[in-house]
Amino acid sequence: MTGLHPSSQIIPWLFPRLLGGVYFFAFSSLCVQLLGLYGSRGILPIRDYLPLLRRELGRRAYSICPSLFWLGSSDRVLAGSAVLGMVLSLLLVAGGPPLPLLLLLWLLYLSFAAAGQEFLSYQWDALLLETGFMTIFLPLAAPAPYLVIFTYRFFLFRFMLSAGAVKLTSGDPTWRDLTALCHHYETQPIPNRLAWYAHQLPVALQKFSTLATFFFELAVPFLALGPAPLRLAGFFLLFFFQGLIFASGNYGFFNILTMVLLVPLLDDSHLLGLFGELPPSTPADGGLAAILVSVVFGGFLLLNVCQLFRLFYRQTWINRLLARLAPAMISNPYGLFALMTTNRYEFVIEGSSDLGEWKDYAFRWKPGELQWPPRQAAPHQPRLDWQMWFAALDPRSIEPWLANLVVRLLEGSPAVLALLRTNPFPDGPPRYIRLSVYRYRFTDRSDRRTTGCWWQRSPVGRFPPLLLESGRLAFREDQESQ
Repeated sequence: MTGLHPSSQIIPWLFPRLLGGVYFFAFSSLCVQLLGLYGSRGILPIRDYLPLLRRELGRRAYSICPSLFWLGSSDRVLAGSAVLGMVLSLLLVAGGPPLPLLLLLWLLYLSFAAAGQEFLSYQWDALLLETGFMTIFLPLAAPAPYLVIFTYRFFLFRFMLSAGAVKLTSGDPTWRDLTALCHHYETQPIPNRLAWYAHQLPVALQKFSTLATFFFELAVPFLALGPAPLRLAGFFLLFFFQGLIFASGNYGFFNILTMVLLVPLLDDSHLLGLFGELPPSTPADGGLAAILVSVVFGGFLLLNVCQLFRLFYRQTWINRLLARLAPAMISNPYGLFALMTTNRYEFVIEGSSDLGEWKDYAFRWKPGELQWPPRQAAPHQPRLDWQMWFAALDPRSIEPWLANLVVRLLEGSPAVLALLRTNPFPDGPPRYIRLSVYRYRFTDRSDRRTTGCWWQRSPVGRFPPLLLESGRLAFREDQESQ
């Protein structure tokens, strides 16, 4: 299967450039929040995490956490690495040598993701790394052999089908009775303004939209494996679907990356009108490079088949194979919102110096003040705001990273405070911080006109105040504050 394919010339030239644009969004988004998340005075300092991993796991730590930051993880190194990623991304977009640039970008982003703990554990981080690793080999043979193009299409098919399959197999009742989208716009991690309007739609239309989601995720992906006319239809349908998701939520660079993955569905005949003639490519059909690249992509195709098989059948040998590859994130499971969140809980972080007056720490993106409209953040991903949503899924406990956030606020860390919208204590950090839990709901049109509020909230509970004692976080047992 090393013969040329009708889409064999433009895709190897275009796809790395588009992927470079996605890398730029990823690195630039990370760059502006890096020190607050991972710096020496950040929430989860990498310089502390790696030595701890080494003490606990010994030499296994290097294989479990493959990161260049074993060589150094100072604030300057971290910031410089993110900036270097941005520069290399732009060079790739501009037409720089794709193979070394793709390799360096993958290594840099893997270094962050491997050591990134909770803040870099999202499916689109894994999707970027899997796509990025596969694409390192794409420039080695252009025009691309047929198997190369087919592997990209099967990868897209598997990725999209997985999203629908996990919803069906989870047993979640909201997907079964088609009411999932009655909750989704309100309870998704970071809604935007359009999500508020979408939430107001009639229940019948929400159920139709849920049914349409299954159509886009379970039926349309099969078009990716069909002849050119069907693939072209699949391209436009899935592009439209991703555009809707982008417009009604904030999922970082996820939707843009998925749109880039749609490009291999197109043939050169679809793209020549946009890019005109390209320089002749080498090697010719049947060259050694084409054969070797086909073998490599045959391996990628096999991994995709294994991941798809594992969706429905749990085989030990497949699990062991994929587990060995998991640290490098070159083959990953996918599927978002298998279980729909039906209630939105939020942690509100308050500070006080006297246990009398409490002031809120306002976040930049997640729901807070009731009058603040939901905002569009994507393709930027505010990772602290996102992780606050995960923490509030079970608001009965305080996760370790959230406790670290409280410590940094009590210390007045400038890097962490820069992640927030406001610092209510500009003259120095408070002595106490408490976590209050509220249930948030979108207002309806009538309440919005009357009050000017986008949200309404009701109190659920409150943890006792926290303070630093001898450098350690401790509860101050105060009956009135509980």
